[in-house]
Amino acid sequence: MCKLTFGRLCRISLVALAVFAGAEASARNINVRGKVINSRTEEPLFGVSIYNVGEDNKLIGSTNEEGHYTVNVDDTDQLLFSAMGCEDLTVDVNNRINIDVALIPEANQLGEVVVTAKSVAKGLIVEPTDIEVKGNNLYVKTRVTIPENIFSSSSRMIIQPAMCNVTKKEIVYMKPEVFDGRRYAITQERMYDWEPESDPLNDYVVIEGSAGTGKIGNVVYIRDSVYVENPKHDFFCEVMSSMETYNNVVYTDTFVIARGTVNPMRFLSYNLKGSPVVNEKFFPTPEMQLRDTKGDVKLTFSVGKSRLDMSLGDNQAEMDALLRQLHDIENDPDMALKSFTISGTASPEGNYDSNRALAKDRMQSAMDVILNGLSASTRRNLEVSTEASVASWDDVAALMRADGKTEEAEAIEEIIDRYPSNITRQGRQIMGLPYYTSLIKEQYLPRLRRVQYEFVTSKYRYLTDDEIVDLYKTNSSEMSRYEFWRLYSMADSADREPIIKRALEVHPKFLVAATDLADIYISQGKPDPDLIDPILSKIKGPVPDESRLNQAIACLAVGQFSKADSFCPIMKCVINSGYIRRRLTVDTMRRFRKFRPILRSMKCSCYLP
Repeated sequence: MCKLTFGRLCRISLVALAVFAGAEASARNINVRGKVINSRTEEPLFGVSIYNVGEDNKLIGSTNEEGHYTVNVDDTDQLLFSAMGCEDLTVDVNNRINIDVALIPEANQLGEVVVTAKSVAKGLIVEPTDIEVKGNNLYVKTRVTIPENIFSSSSRMIIQPAMCNVTKKEIVYMKPEVFDGRRYAITQERMYDWEPESDPLNDYVVIEGSAGTGKIGNVVYIRDSVYVENPKHDFFCEVMSSMETYNNVVYTDTFVIARGTVNPMRFLSYNLKGSPVVNEKFFPTPEMQLRDTKGDVKLTFSVGKSRLDMSLGDNQAEMDALLRQLHDIENDPDMALKSFTISGTASPEGNYDSNRALAKDRMQSAMDVILNGLSASTRRNLEVSTEASVASWDDVAALMRADGKTEEAEAIEEIIDRYPSNITRQGRQIMGLPYYTSLIKEQYLPRLRRVQYEFVTSKYRYLTDDEIVDLYKTNSSEMSRYEFWRLYSMADSADREPIIKRALEVHPKFLVAATDLADIYISQGKPDPDLIDPILSKIKGPVPDESRLNQAIACLAVGQFSKADSFCPIMKCVINSGYIRRRLTVDTMRRFRKFRPILRSMKCSCYLP
């Protein structure tokens, strides 16, 4: 039996601890982050597949839109970076938590279309293809081979193609291909409370060996298309695959099968001009506007009397003139009597309250005469307001001073200053002046006794160009479509745009203004497809051909080829119609004809003659 000293035992323990510590260090698990770029363009690569070489090339992650990735591995593992169109790259982790990678593009690329195949050991074989542009639709055709050795009867294989818009960072999933093994399908059916409609992939399932499907291991064809708003964006297509059993996912991979698009019109250069509305049929018609006018008459009353004496002064002539105006208003279909304002004034001699009551009675007396001369319908719709007042002795002094009788006026003003708040006391003192009867009573007081009528009428009439300009400056929200159209038609080219924009704020469905603004935008090189379209979609009747022309040009400029194409069959019919042809300008027809070869080349669905 061997005896161990204490020192020897300690040495053996230290060696064992060192070996254990080394084993722990070799198995350290870390998160590795980094960025993958194209070594030639230095642009980030999206969808790069990352495999763990030490685990039989197991897929452990992929890069996002910015080329970034994060994977969890041992610090001694090796990573394989693989991307369609680039050479595979194997990197040792070597205890690094940040690994940036630059992949070298393969030599056998043509433009943006990848022509090399990608195959991962023990995985699917997906053939590269092209993204073909037809109008606003992107078409993809490819073949996927599912090796028999990776698919069992107890599994489900899902093949999901997707179109990725790099410009907008959006993904649109296309029709999936789903294959269920026979035992997998039977197990599904026998599951307790299993409901096929609860499976989102149920409509796409093909069961192994079912009629017309053949055996797994044959080629699966993918043919699908997606609609895009702008085919000028940057796209790539990828195929995601996954195989699962009843309990978990046993295989997954992603293949980028196409980068960029094949567009026959990619390098087409064209310059199409819009057109303002020139067909007079669609010009807005002038609209009459309500405008107020005012007039007044003056009637005279006897001292202390409230009844209107038509024989006094010019009362009869004034009343006849007033009634003639009112009858003219009643007989004019473009005018309406809106309101009367009656102001009655009494002279200041005597009691103030009595004078005020006298003024009211005089107004009523005159009002009765006027209203009796109007029709019943006019009286029903007429707004009447009255005001009664008593002239002051200050008014008498002002009239006398204006006539050059300064001394007499100063005498009255001195009495007013002596009794500032008592108009009755003022009157008594003024009546004691030596010239009261001969001058004040006979000449000035009658001038203060009056009833004045102001009437307001509304008349529909057309505004002059100067009035339209003034209305735009003061209250443009009250302008009609015609007035806006007239204003910007008269304006210089540089001033038209803000006027039309304001017209569309006041009248959002003003198609002529929208069409004319679209023409301005086209000439500025910034066509707007959303300007005319909302108005066109709500109009049931005929629309200007210039509206369709400008809308088609705007859609064409932003890559909405199918939408641009939708306007052309209508325009073709218009041009081919002899009756309507006469209403079109030669310039509009010439511009439309420039569309035909362009749209033909874009493989649009409309076949133009």
